[in-house]
Amino acid sequence: MNPNDVIEAFVRDVMRKVPAKDRNDIGLELRGLLSDMLADRAEREGRAADDAMTLAMLRDFGTPAEVAARYRPQGLVIIPPEQSRSYALWSILGIGIQWAMTLPRVFDGQPIVTWWFGAGLGALWWPGFLMMIALLVAALRHFGLYKPKWTPRTVDPDRVHRGLGITGLVGIAVGAIFMICLPWLAAAMPGPFPRIFEFDANFLPMRAWPVVLLWAGTFAVHLVAVRQGRWTKTTRRIEHALTLAFVALMIWWIAAGPIFVAPMTDQGAKGALALVILISVASLAFGLHRERAQIRPMPTAG
Repeated sequence: MNPNDVIEAFVRDVMRKVPAKDRNDIGLELRGLLSDMLADRAEREGRAADDAMTLAMLRDFGTPAEVAARYRPQGLVIIPPEQSRSYALWSILGIGIQWAMTLPRVFDGQPIVTWWFGAGLGALWWPGFLMMIALLVAALRHFGLYKPKWTPRTVDPDRVHRGLGITGLVGIAVGAIFMICLPWLAAAMPGPFPRIFEFDANFLPMRAWPVVLLWAGTFAVHLVAVRQGRWTKTTRRIEHALTLAFVALMIWWIAAGPIFVAPMTDQGAKGALALVILISVASLAFGLHRERAQIRPMPTAG
């Protein structure tokens, strides 16, 4: 990275941690301030600014979280304001996944009161666990035992690395082919494996087929991005829509009945799907949040 790219990456990280309505003004102000500071530093040291000088200056200036805090009211909190949304999101997702995995018992005949005073209320351990982690980190920072270091991120997140992109396309294709062939592969396995991996009679004809369309759409949009060498607003929106469709489909799979005949295999598969749902939603939320942290050009006078 050149010095401008390092400053740009730092500014964008700060923008992610300040109120949305102030991001553009703060980004423009901070970028100008850091550029002036770097020019002064280069003049004092009698050499041209490079990425090492820029990174040293930024680390002296503070981490993005610390800089963002300068634009917020000061206060002693366990969860910093810029992390509140993340805490709420992870809390809701964790509870939602646990409920999605245990609510099918209610549809199978378990009284809802039994579920509520068992797995329903029991899912609330997750926000408490996250709070304890935040409390531990706050204590370490308070006593000076932990201080995060900032490293620059990629300035252009929409650029596609063709080698990695092609690898991803191959992975999508291989994974889709394997899953499509799994019923026949399981039937050909020796010993007890055909019974262990036997699909429910209603799953394949009634609930499984939409995934083929979603796999095809995902492969197509990634292929377009690889060919163009970057993501566009349109391909990003299509990718986000496909992710939401995958999440909705997996939730339907979990809630609508058994996937496998064997109970242990079915529970394991639904647990894995719940984890994929969590990762997919978190990835989508992160992608949308990253797209918002962009500096828009100042409007020209008409």
